[in-house]
Amino acid sequence: MRTTPSEGHRARPLAILVNGSSSSGKSTLCRALHDRLTDLADGDPQAVFTRVAFDDLGVLIPDKLFPISFARLQGADLNRLSSRVPFDGRASWEYMDESHTEGKHGGSPRIRVVFNSHGQRVLKGLQRSWGAHLQLGTHLIIDHFIQDAEWYEDLMEVLRESDARLFSVGVHCSLTELERRESYRADGKLEGRPLGLARRSDELCHAHPLVYDVTVQTDTESTAQSVDRIIAALKSGWGQVLHFAT
Repeated sequence: MRTTPSEGHRARPLAILVNGSSSSGKSTLCRALHDRLTDLADGDPQAVFTRVAFDDLGVLIPDKLFPISFARLQGADLNRLSSRVPFDGRASWEYMDESHTEGKHGGSPRIRVVFNSHGQRVLKGLQRSWGAHLQLGTHLIIDHFIQDAEWYEDLMEVLRESDARLFSVGVHCSLTELERRESYRADGKLEGRPLGLARRSDELCHAHPLVYDVTVQTDTESTAQSVDRIIAALKSGWGQVLHFAT
């Protein structure tokens, strides 16, 4: 999939794939990166980016299909839910305890997201919609949490079919800081997370054969510093394609 910026007369769209575990700071980073790229594009319609995210599932899936555990975290009315008991197949996703599964961190709790057939279709459709944007020539920042091999393989197929250029960013964070942030986010809002998702997803989301162009460490550098390093790498490799001054 890798190509040089000089190939071809008409530049193909660029997909900036930002991957990291839950609570690693991906969304904060992606928002800041999007803001900076928008400034650099200066209104040029051929250089602007659109930001899409795994978390867009929260808008696509009705709240009545949320799992009981998540609705309880939000303080929502459980009587509105389609699900009667956890793992009855009615919720579009559930949080599965994998505390006894092997992984680099081990320990408990360690929670994994699992989708029912409806949730799986929505996720696949969401990823394929990103490919449609790319095929139309839109540059994307993809804020992702690539937990499973199936998600990764489907996304790579989407990117190949779109003929987009890929620039990948790995977001890393210490386990101590991940769990501190996760605990702070368990605040009853949509952004809340069940304890254990950060620990387990950190074991999973970087286990795919994805070679990162840039990695950032969000517990030791500021968001602005991470964005600066990403922009520097983009300018070095893709500045001409994106109409950036190099």
